Amino acid sequence: MCVALLLLSGCAYRAQEAPAGSWQAQQSTLEQLRDWQLSARLGIITPDERGSLSLFWRQERDDYRMNLTNVVGKRALDLSRRRGTIQLIDSEGQRHSADNARDLVYRLTGWDLPVEQLAHWIKGLPGEADQVEYDADGRPKTVRAHGWRLDYLGYTRIDGLWLPSRMDLSHNTTTLRLAISQWELNP
Repeated sequence: MCVALLLLSGCAYRAQEAPAGSWQAQQSTLEQLRDWQLSARLGIITPDERGSLSLFWRQERDDYRMNLTNVVGKRALDLSRRRGTIQLIDSEGQRHSADNARDLVYRLTGWDLPVEQLAHWIKGLPGEADQVEYDADGRPKTVRAHGWRLDYLGYTRIDGLWLPSRMDLSHNTTTLRLAISQWELNP
């Protein structure tokens, strides 16, 4: 599948400074946050491709919908999980199903997206077995997990919680750059 992408340019999002220790105080609240949505720019860099997409993600408990569109608003893919069923609608409107979202996206696009882990990582929540380095305010700065390296480059305060505003994720020859422009909690 060939998708025209533009190179991700700089991010105009400005993160605020967090008071020391605030992330650890909110960690249990973040773990209980199961309904949220966000809009972001997603840069994807692979050996064969370099570009930018708009990302919309809506999480409802264990179900989600992740929509990626190109710069002119054309669907690159629409990935969802409903009641355990994973479905992807590609840019041609074809429906595909699989048991594993990451494998399905990779098979159809060549993009390595850690879909299942991203639902937690995007909130700044590393897993228990993840290797984590913290910043001066006690928030995750670098996480190593499942072969991925995550660098949290900025946070912003949303509804009293410190949430990531920018992150870089890298795995083998894939780099993802995420710049979150809007969070909505419990939509």
